Amino acid sequence: MLPPSIAVFYETLLDSRLGSFVFTSPDGTLLRRSNFRQRFWRPAWDGRKPDQPGAPGHTSAILPWITFHEGRHTHATWMVEDGVPQVARRARLGQKMKGIARVYDHVTSVMKAQLINGLEARWRGSLLALRDDELATIIGWFPHLRATVADLRALPSGHPIAISSPLILLGTQEARPQDRGPGF
Repeated sequence: MLPPSIAVFYETLLDSRLGSFVFTSPDGTLLRRSNFRQRFWRPAWDGRKPDQPGAPGHTSAILPWITFHEGRHTHATWMVEDGVPQVARRARLGQKMKGIARVYDHVTSVMKAQLINGLEARWRGSLLALRDDELATIIGWFPHLRATVADLRALPSGHPIAISSPLILLGTQEARPQDRGPGF
C-alpha cells in the first residue's frame, strides 16, 4: 500500500512502460542484481562526476552513501514515530511477529490507514520543506505537483518540517511527557 501522493508516481511509471516489466534499464532490459548497485543505485544517490560540475554527464549527488538497508531502517523508525502498532510495522517490513503475538495480533484496516496517513503527512511535509529552486526542479520533472504544492501552501497551518511526527513538538526533538510510553 502506498500513500495516494506517491501512488501517482507509480501509476505514471506503469503508464509509461511498453513491456511487461516496470523497473528496467534505460534500454528496456531487465536490471540484473549483480550490477544494479554499481550501475544504477550508487550513481542515483552519489551522482555522476559529482566533483566535476562542468563535465559531460555530471549529475549532482542526492544522498551520498545511503543504502537499501538504511532506507529500510528509516522507514521502520518513521512508523514507530507515527505510532504504528508493531504488528503493522512487522507486516510492512515482511517480518513475522514472535511468540504468541503471532497467533493473536493481526493488522487491521485502521492500522493500515494509520501507516498510510503517516507516510502521506511526511511526503507533504517534505514538499513544503523544499527550497524554491528544489521545488522548481521537481515540478519540472513532475508537473502534477504544482497543484499539490499550491493546495498545501493554502492550508491554514503549514509548518514545513520534513521529518515531522505528530508526537514531536514543533521546534524540538523531544516528545511531550503525556505522549511518552511507559519507561521513558
